[in-house]
Amino acid sequence: MFNKKNALVPAALVLFCFLGVAAGNAEENEQNPCPYTVASLQGHYAVVTSYGDNLALALAQRYYDGKGNMTGTFLQNNPAPGSTTGARTIFTGTQMGTYTVNCDGSGVLKRSVKTSTGVVATFLDDFIITGAIKSHERFLATNLADASEDPSATLAGAFVTRTCTRLPDVKPVEPAEDHDR
Repeated sequence: MFNKKNALVPAALVLFCFLGVAAGNAEENEQNPCPYTVASLQGHYAVVTSYGDNLALALAQRYYDGKGNMTGTFLQNNPAPGSTTGARTIFTGTQMGTYTVNCDGSGVLKRSVKTSTGVVATFLDDFIITGAIKSHERFLATNLADASEDPSATLAGAFVTRTCTRLPDVKPVEPAEDHDR
């Protein structure tokens, strides 16, 4: 028949196993509690921006400092307003902003943009890290994708998406010695 002593042994075994697994997971989480942080976005990135259904394209470079700050420049290629021949308008701009990164590699970038045509606007972009390498017990983003929460300020409210690829770290080139002097 059923007795309390016989039930106590399996219950203790289950409890011991559960606590052992929880302790193991806690130990793993202490070693790497959050693999993605603001430091995961660090360095220079090439950015390709699409507007709407391929209405326009922007090519950009961004620098993320690993502390939550971003700066960058871009060149945008838009259809010329009113053109029936497919003429294009090219302009440039600068941007700066701040970003946060969640443990899962998602995040938000709040940035201000100023174009050579005089447009000044602020945008909120949601992003996700889509590629990374392990660097000092954290992940360093090599690729990310984002979508703007706000419509384009430069192209009739078009939906904006981007892909970003981290560029290799490059040491400055030292000037060659002039041996002709």
